[in-house]
Amino acid sequence: MEFNFTFKGMDSSPAIAQYAEKKLSKLERYFYGPVHAQVILRREKFREIAEVILKGDGETLVVREETDDIYSSIDFAYESLEKQVKKLKEKRQEHRPARVVTQGMSAETPREGVIVRTQKVSPLPTQDAVELFRKGKDEFLLFYNTDYDKICCLYRDGDEIVLLVPELT
Repeated sequence: MEFNFTFKGMDSSPAIAQYAEKKLSKLERYFYGPVHAQVILRREKFREIAEVILKGDGETLVVREETDDIYSSIDFAYESLEKQVKKLKEKRQEHRPARVVTQGMSAETPREGVIVRTQKVSPLPTQDAVELFRKGKDEFLLFYNTDYDKICCLYRDGDEIVLLVPELT
């Protein structure tokens, strides 16, 4: 998870940034690809405000909480984000096709010399999938492309990265 902190009306504090990072990094488990968090911590008169913008899996979640203590504001922001992320995950499971795909022949009729494997398929937008594929060393990446609403494959052809988008004939 990548963090970017902004302090307004208060001195930047590594302790506060560390606390927020530790707290918000727990949300990473709900995402399939890279996650970016913009954390804005602000003091206005007697209020401590924590605003968090979370971007991942093609979604942007924004939450703003204010209390009289910055640590409480971060805690409330985390709780609000956790509710939003869980709701988003449930919504995706209701509307997305199954994430497990069998490669090769079906398991009921295997033939000699054919190996049947299952591959987990994560829903990702094209840009996040390409970024994830570039970081890894795999020969291919099979994923549910949220831009095309299809299962797609990324593979390397020399120095090029190729996106394979299937078309039914």
